[in-house]
Amino acid sequence: MSNFSKTKAHVHVATAGNVSDGTISFNTPVLSALKGASMVVQRAGVVVAWDGVIAVAGNIVTVDNTGSVDWAAADVLIITTL
Repeated sequence: MSNFSKTKAHVHVATAGNVSDGTISFNTPVLSALKGASMVVQRAGVVVAWDGVIAVAGNIVTVDNTGSVDWAAADVLIITTL
């Protein structure tokens, strides 16, 4: 599980392990529950039309690669919390 910095955004480069797991969870530093999150996926600097699922439970954000357009190893995931 990765940790967010004190800002409301987190940048993560997907690994082959993330791709095979199909999910990535991030721990946020907020004291109360998050209201939501959004994510942008970039591949070689171009935004990808990722359509997976983002789940928020307390201060944990989990992104799931179940959509028809997946992230791949070395893609840059930019998660912003609300």
